[in-house]
Amino acid sequence: MLIGTFKKSKIYLPVLIVFFTFLLWLDGFWFFSETSIPKKNQAPLYYLLVPFFDNFKFLSVLLSFIFLLVQAFMLNHYITSKNIIDRHSYMPGFLYAVLMSSSFDLFAFHPVLIANFFLIIVLNKIIDVFDEKRLYIEVFNVSLLIGIASLFYLPAIFFIFLAIIGLFLYFVVSLRGILATIFGFFLPFFFLGTYYYLIDELQIRIAYFLNQFSLFLIFNAEISVYFLYFLLFFVFILLIALTKINFSVLRGTPIRIRKRYNVMFFFLIISLTAMMFSTDSHFIDYALINIPVSVIFASFFHNVKNNFWNEVIFTIIILFIIIEKLNRIYIF
Repeated sequence: MLIGTFKKSKIYLPVLIVFFTFLLWLDGFWFFSETSIPKKNQAPLYYLLVPFFDNFKFLSVLLSFIFLLVQAFMLNHYITSKNIIDRHSYMPGFLYAVLMSSSFDLFAFHPVLIANFFLIIVLNKIIDVFDEKRLYIEVFNVSLLIGIASLFYLPAIFFIFLAIIGLFLYFVVSLRGILATIFGFFLPFFFLGTYYYLIDELQIRIAYFLNQFSLFLIFNAEISVYFLYFLLFFVFILLIALTKINFSVLRGTPIRIRKRYNVMFFFLIISLTAMMFSTDSHFIDYALINIPVSVIFASFFHNVKNNFWNEVIFTIIILFIIIEKLNRIYIF
């Protein structure tokens, strides 16, 4: 029912997204005192927010909920306006909101939520061919946004490769483009490094920063058996969706649309790479891939004519999320 509904253009769909997302967040609002924000091994700018959100947990959950909805509608607008999905669809934003509601750990104001905000803007600018009239300014802006995202969430640093790949995909690579990418990315770090230098902490901070990344630490994360089954099903459907898009959907589509899908695929690969260099032992880093996955799933659902299987897949995803929530409530 829901997938079929979001395939159509209805004036009430934004309200339905808000309502359905709120239902998935009920346990977060009810058990807000049990939420916790990460405090160890975090990026410099996020540390500035830790004291506030740690002392006002309900506000942390509320702002996180609102921020998620803002991102869902941003992503939906960017993707539909670029003709990657039907212009009147709300499915990308809806799926993003659902997937980002699958973990209780995300109900607190987690740094990955902040990083995703900047990365959604980055994705939009790249698939917009960097705005050819202002190419090098846009390249600089994209890299700058990635640098800022990294100061909130360290694994976002790997998305600088997406900016470089974008130059090659759109055949606009040049020395000026590469220099704009480098300068834009390092500018936030330059100002931060200058501040640390002035307070005589630069060497300590550099050593601390380099020690943050722990390869494959994420595989030591403790996850429930329900969440593990959800991830396996999630990966299975993702592989089917990628196969469908590559061998069916993209046939006969304009080159500019295929390039935009290629950006999405590289976004997914870089997200998976960033997960390998987790900054803590929680599996919450999977939220990075929810941006490209929500778009890939939306494209898949739009191009599968049999709505029955679409509804079955989506229902199974929702059931996994609900079971995980009930299991956590039972633990509480």
